[in-house]
Parts: sequence; C-alpha cells; structure tokens
Amino acid sequence: MRLLIPIVAAVFVLSGCHKTDPPGASPTGVTATPGDGLVVMSWDTQPELTYWIFFQPGSTVSVATPDSIAIRRAISPRPVSGLTNGIQYAFAMNATRDDSSAGPNSLSVVATPRLAGADWVSGTQLGAPPQNLKSIAFNGSRFVTVGDAATIFAGDLSYTNVDPPGVLSWMPPTTLPLLFASDLTSVINNGTFIAMGADGQVISSADGLTWSANGPVPASGMSDLAFGFVGGATPTFVAVGAAGKIYLTTTLVSWDQVGASLTPNDLTSISLLNGSFTVTGSGGTLLTSPHGNDWSALNSNTTNTLRGAAFNPNLSVQYAAVGDAGTIIVSQDGLNWTVITPPLAQDLLGITVGGASGSRFLAVGRGGAVVYSDDGMSWFVASSGASNLAKVRYTSGMYLAVGDGGANAVAR
Repeated sequence: MRLLIPIVAAVFVLSGCHKTDPPGASPTGVTATPGDGLVVMSWDTQPELTYWIFFQPGSTVSVATPDSIAIRRAISPRPVSGLTNGIQYAFAMNATRDDSSAGPNSLSVVATPRLAGADWVSGTQLGAPPQNLKSIAFNGSRFVTVGDAATIFAGDLSYTNVDPPGVLSWMPPTTLPLLFASDLTSVINNGTFIAMGADGQVISSADGLTWSANGPVPASGMSDLAFGFVGGATPTFVAVGAAGKIYLTTTLVSWDQVGASLTPNDLTSISLLNGSFTVTGSGGTLLTSPHGNDWSALNSNTTNTLRGAAFNPNLSVQYAAVGDAGTIIVSQDGLNWTVITPPLAQDLLGITVGGASGSRFLAVGRGGAVVYSDDGMSWFVASSGASNLAKVRYTSGMYLAVGDGGANAVAR
C-alpha cells in the first residue's frame, strides 16, 4: 500500500493584492533521496513559510506549469509517492509567506526510485525484557507485532521516522484478557487484529491496543493463522499447528478440526495464496485447499522443513516457499514445485512480496539473513544486521521485519 500523498496539477499563479512580501530567497538544503516507488524530499525549514514541491520525470522541472505536479504545504521530510522505479525525476521548491506570492525557485535536484530490500536499519529491541517476536500484521496505517509471554506492540506507519525506523512509536497493549499469558505465534488483520497463541488462545482487537478473548482453538502447539473469503462469501479462519493439526471456524467462537489424518508432520505456516490456502511444514510438507475443508498434499521435492510461502502474480514464477538450510522452492502454477540452489545456509523463516509494483520476493531468517528475487529463479543475499528474523511485511515503500529478542528492522 502506497503512502497517500495528495497531489494536484497546478499552475502556481497567485493574483490580487498580497498583504505580505514573498520570501527573498529560495529554499535551502533541498535534497531528494530515492526510495521504493517514492522519493523523500528534505530541506531547511523556516516556521513562517509555506513550502511547495514541484516535480516531473526527467532531469529538470518546469515550476508552475501544467507539465509539473505540485504538492502544497509540504513539511520536511516529505515522501513523494506514486513514482515509477528506474525513472529519473526532477524536483524543485519554492515558498510563500502567509498569503504572499511565491519566492524564488530552488535549483532542481534529481533522484531515481529503486526497489527496497538490500539495505536495512535495525531498531531498538522491543520489550523489557525483550521477547521473541513471531508475527506481524498491518491494517493500512498500523502495525501489530506479537510474540512470547503475551507480548504485543502496536505502531503507526511513519516512513521517515528514524528511531524506531518506519514506525512513529511502538505501544504496548492497554487491555488484555484477565490472566492472559500465551506465547503468541500469529497475528493477522481482516479489518480487526486477531492473534493466536501456541496454547490455542485467540484474542482480537480493533486498534491493536485493547484486546478481548475469542473462542480458543482446542489444541496446543498452534503455529499460524490465516483468513480468507473462500468457496463463496463465507469468511473462514484456518489455524495450523503441531502433528498436522488444522482447525477451521467461520465465527471465532468454536473451531472444527479438519484434515486430521492428512499428515503427522508439524505445520509451520498458512497463507491465502491466489484464492487458496497453502500450508507449509516439517519434512517438506506442502498442503493446499480451496476453502479450508478438503486438503491435498503436494510434492515439494524437499524433505527440509518449510516455513512460509508467497504468491506474486507479476512474475512468471508466481509461487515461492522457503525453509530450513536456506531452502527455496518455486512454482509457476502452485502445484508443481522446483528446488532452487540456496544462496545461503541459514534457515529462512518468513517470506513476502514487495516492491512498488509488487515485483520482488523477499525472505528473512536466522542470523538476520535476507534473500530476494525479482524473477523467482535468481536469488540475492543481504543482511538486516538484526538477530533471527521470523516474519516480514511490505507496505508503503518499505519492508518491516521482526524476530528474536524484540528484533525489528526496516528496509526502505
């Protein structure tokens, strides 16, 4: 999801009588820093001035013409989103004072947006003491991450924030169910944040801060939770866990076990990929179901534990799954899978799809390992500088990953 930045095509012409004189100098310290599908503009600010940003593709920008796009009342630093990676853009600025006409234009600066994922910044560990974080969800403006010992933190998206990176601040919950102490293994958002514990306890929250109890999964060893409208318009929640356990509900009140004899292997993740649920597990387990009731086992061509899967409709190789010992398997149709020579040996624990145009697979794992691919076949290695990372999400031009010891890291 991109940052929502209001933009208007404008011819910057102010007419009539002005009560104040325009600024005598152009804005100073103007810089343009490329991001993923965006550019961050920064400049020296004076409190009495109102700043305008003008931009257009190319090496120069024609300020206050129909060819340029204007952003009014900009505050530094300001992300300019909706840009195309690999295309150079030129930016210039001017300012007004109260209702004055515009002052002089700054010199143009240029930047070329590019994919994120190679360069990471780690934040301060979350928790006192820090707990292992297992999952992360996003509702369009707020992240929620959960982990051991009923750990929950909520943080509002702030792309340019430095500490913590990518989030305005991390907030602990204000209300939890009485005596709630589960090791939380999964959190999702379907308009409401829903978290599940290893002991099967399920809690939900509208804002990530005030939580209430739901009907528990009647099993222990639960690892992951997913939601989807499948098989029609029925909202379906599916939870998976140890020894092949799969539970389903449409109400979050009572859960029914399904696929009880399908596999004895531990199940590690569940995702809704291209309209079907996909489950990974130990021994190379890979299961799929169109609606959560009837499950089929697929041949993953590996015996290593698989930890996560993702779907990218923008690539010819649309499916990828990752797991222990750097395992990566890919598929064009989600049914027939091929093992890729791993680019590293660390266990990979989580995978997502990112990039402003949704063109990149990116996975994280132990030792802060990061691998990414723009075609599903060639994979490249980066390092987050964090400890073990369990899950990663992409939104608004950045990846946010969480993991052991309260680890949180951002790639922009």
